[in-house]
Amino acid sequence: MTKSKFLYLLSAIVLALMVTSCRTGRIADKGVVKKVQQNEQLLPLAQPHERFTDLTARTSVTIDYNQRPISLKGRLRMRRDEVVQLTFTALGIVEVAMIEFTPQEICVIDRVNKKYVKLDYSSGVLSSIGLNFATIQALFWNRIFIPGREKAWEQLASFEVEPLGTQQCLRPSSQRMLKSYFYTDTEFRQLQQTRLRLQDYEAVWQYDMFNSLDIYTFPSVFDISISGGTQTVGMHMALSNISYLDKDWQAGTNLSRYTQVTIEEMLSILNVLK
Repeated sequence: MTKSKFLYLLSAIVLALMVTSCRTGRIADKGVVKKVQQNEQLLPLAQPHERFTDLTARTSVTIDYNQRPISLKGRLRMRRDEVVQLTFTALGIVEVAMIEFTPQEICVIDRVNKKYVKLDYSSGVLSSIGLNFATIQALFWNRIFIPGREKAWEQLASFEVEPLGTQQCLRPSSQRMLKSYFYTDTEFRQLQQTRLRLQDYEAVWQYDMFNSLDIYTFPSVFDISISGGTQTVGMHMALSNISYLDKDWQAGTNLSRYTQVTIEEMLSILNVLK
């Protein structure tokens, strides 16, 4: 598989993450559900830590699509409320692709062929299901959220909780098309898994191998799966050299010499790979 085809496959996976969420796995739709009594218990799971505005890490990503594993190295860079940026390199040296999430849009950039795809949150499907930058940012920062809303830490009274043995399941009591479920330890100290559901689809974001960053803990492994219909996609992302002190990097890229392509063009290439 060429790097170009890999990029379009990766683009499709990212978009699938944004607009779908599966029928497998346990979802806490029934059981003993109660309102959260003490909102301060959930604050550490929702509110950003004031000292951590930036986070950078090296990444090792493996994507399994139709039993075709693909691996690349890269970097994750995040600046709170501004950008989440994923870059991918060939041979650990040459950047071949970038995915950048900003408060305005999602941008996937093909460095090799000088092409890019943009998707605005106000566009039809994303707007209708209530997906925004706050949701995407929370997924990467290991935070709980309410799809389509800002500042979930100011709306914690709207969460319900269901005990599940060694876990607690949190969910907003009122949800739109895109439904979210958060699985924590019994003391609400650590967000271990996030599930997103949209009709017959589900995305599962598992957090593992937590590291201490000063007084803050952050997962060094993301395991992401999307299922529904006839397709299943999995992505394993391992982080290393995690730092909140590296602020010497720039978001965005000059696209004046790049050609914009449509999502349909990207998906047509994906169909060739099936």
